[in-house]
Amino acid sequence: MTPSTDPPAAERTLRKRENTRARLIEAAADIVASKGIASTRIDDVVKQAGFTRGAFYSNYSSLQDILTEAIVTRSNTLLSRVTQAIDSFEGAPTMDSLMELLEAIRPEARTIYLLTTEYSLFQLRNPDSPTIPGTARADFTARLSGTVEKVLARMGRRPTVPTASLADLVSLLFMDSITENIDGSRLRDLIEAVIIGLSTPTKADDA
Repeated sequence: MTPSTDPPAAERTLRKRENTRARLIEAAADIVASKGIASTRIDDVVKQAGFTRGAFYSNYSSLQDILTEAIVTRSNTLLSRVTQAIDSFEGAPTMDSLMELLEAIRPEARTIYLLTTEYSLFQLRNPDSPTIPGTARADFTARLSGTVEKVLARMGRRPTVPTASLADLVSLLFMDSITENIDGSRLRDLIEAVIIGLSTPTKADDA
């Protein structure tokens, strides 16, 4: 008798649950980014995801709950995409290659910006609402800092300020360029000034 190649029932259940959550997160993120959190209803989310309210409440307790996970998930996915792209660069990263990468991720970064802005405004109006877990924030900051440090190292430079501060500043400039429609050449000049101004050539350490 040929052994069954089907995964165990527990594994199939887990995969189904993960797929359900992924589709709900995607739907919630798209709708909130488009309509705003105040105009988004759970019925909107389940309809777009193709599920029932029961499926929603078996995974999440509220719209704010799923939006928190959407922000964390999308941010980490985008950072993984950035890291993989940087790892695939041939030779040292250049300002040209870095700006091309930023331009490529701009649409997804814009969505994340909209989600975080909506959530921040909701929290201001509802101080008792849940916040993004501190561990999730700390993990993202650590990963982003590591990526920035890797880029600088491959460029033959090291930061002269805490890497997290440099990463925050570059991120802020990039996000501001989305909302203020800063043209690419100006953004390049600003980011290059930050990188050069807040880092130093590593070769200087050997002198």
